[in-house]
Amino acid sequence: MKKTLLILLCLCSVTLYAQKSQADSKFKLYEYSEAIPLYQQYLAKNPGDYEASRNLALAYRYTNNISGAIDAYKSMLNLSKAVPEDWYDLVQLMRISGDLSEARVYAIQYQKKNNGEKAQNLIKSIDMYDELMSGQNDYVIANKTGEHQQSIFAANYCQGGLMVTAENLQGRRNEWTGRGYTKLFLTDYDIKTLVPFAPELMSDFNDGPAVLSADGETIYYTTINKKSVQEQDVNTSKLQISTATRQGNKWIPTAVFSYNDKRYNMAHPALSSDGRTLVFSSDKPGGKGGMDVYYCTIQPDGSWSEPVNLGLVNTSENEIFPSFDASGNLYFASNGLPGLGGLDLFVSKNEGLTFGTPVNMKAPINSSFDDFSVITDNNQDNGYISTNRFGTPETDDLAYFSRRVIEQPKQASVNQVKITVTDKYTSIPLPYVIVTLKDDKSNVVFQGMTDPNGVLIVDELPPDNYRIQGTLNDVTTTIATIGKEEFSQELIEKAVTHNDPRFTLSGVVTNVHNDQPVSGVTVTCENTVSNRANTRITGEDGTFFFQLEQASDFKVTGEAHGWLSSEVIYETTKGLDRSKDLYVKLKLSMQQPVADEVIRLDKIYYDYDKCDIKPRAAEELDRLVKLMNDFPDMIIELSSHTDSRGSDDYNQKLSQCRADAAVTYILAKGISKDRIIAVGYGETKLVNGCSNGINCTEAQHQANRRTEFKIVSCATCPRVEK
Repeated sequence: MKKTLLILLCLCSVTLYAQKSQADSKFKLYEYSEAIPLYQQYLAKNPGDYEASRNLALAYRYTNNISGAIDAYKSMLNLSKAVPEDWYDLVQLMRISGDLSEARVYAIQYQKKNNGEKAQNLIKSIDMYDELMSGQNDYVIANKTGEHQQSIFAANYCQGGLMVTAENLQGRRNEWTGRGYTKLFLTDYDIKTLVPFAPELMSDFNDGPAVLSADGETIYYTTINKKSVQEQDVNTSKLQISTATRQGNKWIPTAVFSYNDKRYNMAHPALSSDGRTLVFSSDKPGGKGGMDVYYCTIQPDGSWSEPVNLGLVNTSENEIFPSFDASGNLYFASNGLPGLGGLDLFVSKNEGLTFGTPVNMKAPINSSFDDFSVITDNNQDNGYISTNRFGTPETDDLAYFSRRVIEQPKQASVNQVKITVTDKYTSIPLPYVIVTLKDDKSNVVFQGMTDPNGVLIVDELPPDNYRIQGTLNDVTTTIATIGKEEFSQELIEKAVTHNDPRFTLSGVVTNVHNDQPVSGVTVTCENTVSNRANTRITGEDGTFFFQLEQASDFKVTGEAHGWLSSEVIYETTKGLDRSKDLYVKLKLSMQQPVADEVIRLDKIYYDYDKCDIKPRAAEELDRLVKLMNDFPDMIIELSSHTDSRGSDDYNQKLSQCRADAAVTYILAKGISKDRIIAVGYGETKLVNGCSNGINCTEAQHQANRRTEFKIVSCATCPRVEK
């Protein structure tokens, strides 16, 4: 009998060991949903095993089973091997469940075991609850993905809708969650249908989130670093950032991010609106702990600079899912900064070369659950957030938030409020400034734009206290206030000043034939000192504006399909005094091609006795190449001319050499030889009186050394009324 009992006990021990071993294997492979029942069976007979208890609690936590995780952590804290971080994790879970009073009790216990900034922030988060909930009625939150079975999160604006990351209901399952692997999809703003996006880029593992460049031609996306998968029978897969470019209707992988490493994660890429700054999350060595936010800037050769840790926003916990708004303000999710529980969303204002102190976006944008990955406008009036607050915590949803419109009580109003915006340095009135009026609760009650005289008139404003501030070129003005007592006046006049140390390039694109404005022209302004360029597209009035840094040189061009591109115009702010000057004014002239018309390429000049194509001349010929590409049936005569110095015969040969040199340049750009007739006219067609024997300046002779083209035929060219 004793022998039989001993055998049974041994068999029981072997069975229990096998259960734990199998559970541990599933846990190491991230197969948490399968590990949970194995740990439960094992712990029912071995409740004192700390390692198994902790793995069970983590498995519940990693699969977002909050109630199961809380019960597992509470049981684990009674074990002698429990460590301070177990109390911390339990507090976070209790905050998600909404049990703040008990959470604070455990938070104080944690502080006694591990006092420091982390513990202080934890207690501060609980004590800030009322403040963080103070704006809970400021927004309307609507779940946009409740009708879908799978997790959908991390939205970005794309192709008149959204690009999202979502679990794929087709294909194999993720052992970690027991659900489908994530892929990229396109959807409408109401997220009714999901259409696979770039399936040719998707892997056999999780893919997404992602971000597109402003022109929609380059994608940066999160995927698995395949070098890290399945090392030594343990799933050690890490995330990496990959890139691809669009070619026609297909996406072609280009290269992985050069700073990826199989030893750590690189994920959640986001681009600034100008495409020059890339931010992402990583747990690479040297950070503050967990996942930190890093940034890189674009280099002159198109590569990204070394990643820099955004120290101000990072903590010892996780900062993930960064994003930008159009003004360059940085948004991210953190579970280390004081918040409502789980991941909270924060905004860090763009302050030029750095970012400001992170500010919690408060309820209802944040909740006690995980809230992450926000896209929004500059004023945070509306947008999308990812959250697991709806339904079950195991599923992530996309919610649309919009600022609640607060109707003001109707009261007696004054006739007018007159607001004037001027430049701080020159006192020049500023047009096109967006002016916002807010009440004491920061509700926007009025928004408008100053007229060409820098003035905005507000009619029928209810008596109250207001703050006035303007924004121009992403730079805010000073603030003016209106007191409720001022509404006894018939006219309230207020002034604010705009402090932007840059100059404003104010320009207009006109038709060379009739001097009328031209719309739809892409104007590019390049700072040739910093090698940075910005573009604008002209509206009906043909105008464009750029901000120009001080002591810099600039190159400005205009392009539109079917038009001869503008001349390349060079401007500089070197030598200009910002205390006296605000505007640099510019006029770009463009023209449409007309058969038999002679068009002079004014900037194609040659050195004396030379026929080489200079760099500035190449820019002029590029204008002609673009026009000929726009009209494939266009045939031109390209003519070259000399000054009167030298013999007639020599000048004839020299001009032909110059014409041939221009044609050679154009042919190298892909234009067919049978579309160009090269003619050298020598000195037979001077543009001034500098003929043989006449004493002229070098500049006058230079004017005769020129190249022109005449459109011989072009059936597809538009008929232009001059």
